[in-house]
Amino acid sequence: MKRSFNLILCLALGLLLSACSSTKKATIDYTGMGELKNTDYIDHLASAGGDYLSYDEVKTIKLLPVSQEYLEDVYERLVSNNQMILNLSEKPKFYIIQHKSPFLFSLPRSQFFFSSALIERYLKSEELFVAAFAAEIVRSQRYIYEKQFLLPLGFYSTEKMIQLTRLKNETKIQVNEWAYFILKRAGYDASAYLNWIQIQNRNTLDFALFLGDPIGISKEEHLFKNFMSKQGVLGVEKRFNEANSSKAFYKLLNNIVSRK
Repeated sequence: MKRSFNLILCLALGLLLSACSSTKKATIDYTGMGELKNTDYIDHLASAGGDYLSYDEVKTIKLLPVSQEYLEDVYERLVSNNQMILNLSEKPKFYIIQHKSPFLFSLPRSQFFFSSALIERYLKSEELFVAAFAAEIVRSQRYIYEKQFLLPLGFYSTEKMIQLTRLKNETKIQVNEWAYFILKRAGYDASAYLNWIQIQNRNTLDFALFLGDPIGISKEEHLFKNFMSKQGVLGVEKRFNEANSSKAFYKLLNNIVSRK
């Protein structure tokens, strides 16, 4: 009897230890916000921004001082109203990439990259622009990236950067919910985030480079609608009027459109 008890105890301990060891192998901690904890990888990924900008095929649009100030003001408003999870001490860097495909991505250390096509064709409303921007602030400051193998090439193409910063669907769903709360706490219309998801879902061919696998965006929209319903938000289908945008936002648009 005692021998049987000892055998059962040993088996139970073995299962417990194997469970603990498998947990330690995870590269992303999904407790809370799913931050990446590997500081060496975070530093490497952050430095990839300079390699990307130095690539010959990457052309940036110079931001006018008024546009730079506007972006910094939006960033400060979103971060300062969410300092329990975001850090206002990081100085943001903004880059408008001249590109025919709509995309945006961020890197650690508050580096933000927007394509000219995205803003010109799809984010003409300030509410939509801020909604898309909010999610990237969350990712950049909380280090929400999938760990991948980075080759020290000295340069990275747009396609490679988007691939490196693309998230799994389950992680994107988590980021979407946090972006909603961040927008709401900063006094923005958080329902604009649903419109941002819907824009991608309605234009999957245009967003093919950004999305990678366009199938997941339909599920993303469905789950976000359910999430908003649980927040007590009714009548979430909404059209955002460009005329309600601020003068500072229009100056940003003109800055991008008049680049030629």
